[in-house]
Amino acid sequence: MRVAPIFVFDSGETFFPVGVEESLAATHPKLVGRNGPIAGPVDVSKLNDDCIRLDFPADMKQPDLPPVGYWHMAEGGGLYWHQYWLWYVYNPWNVGGVGRHEGDWEFVQLGCTDQDGAKPVLVTYSQHHTGAKREYWAVSHERGRPLVYAARGSHANYLAPVATVDDRCDAKGRRIEEIEWREFGPWATWKGRWGNSTGEGRSPESPGQQHSRWATPHLFHSAAR
Repeated sequence: MRVAPIFVFDSGETFFPVGVEESLAATHPKLVGRNGPIAGPVDVSKLNDDCIRLDFPADMKQPDLPPVGYWHMAEGGGLYWHQYWLWYVYNPWNVGGVGRHEGDWEFVQLGCTDQDGAKPVLVTYSQHHTGAKREYWAVSHERGRPLVYAARGSHANYLAPVATVDDRCDAKGRRIEEIEWREFGPWATWKGRWGNSTGEGRSPESPGQQHSRWATPHLFHSAAR
């Protein structure tokens, strides 16, 4: 049985992980192609080469949906890396007016000695453009599951409660222990952007387009702090 993380949020957090399929139906973003808007209802089947990005409404709110995440496994460095990806419809975090953007993908990965994901030895938590790493025994656990502290607004994942210039998680907010972990759909490698934000705080690429994070997780772990 895989060892799934427990996510702990800041008391001021307003956005939480949801399923891609139902969140698109609930928030009604526009689909944008190379030649402009794509007509018709929003559907994950339209996240293909004809669609280059999503464009969410300006007044985004957290949709009333249950917590959902996506699981992916890749081999590397002699381990099986079980990745737990979370999708947030909006990232309100900003520093000096920079950073806020539509759409957000974050993940936690466990490097395991077994294919089933029951024997982790290493962990990596995504943080902005990099990540934090530890041996599995060195992170906080609860009932054998690693605790992940998600920073307010940015959803960067920390090993402990944090309060810095960039990020904050007081660990007094929502705790999500039960998440429906789904298999990724074909949209995992979609080449478009998960939002219409550009510049320094641009919307993210699909998990399957995030290079070492997806294809060579052991290298992402090695480069983490």
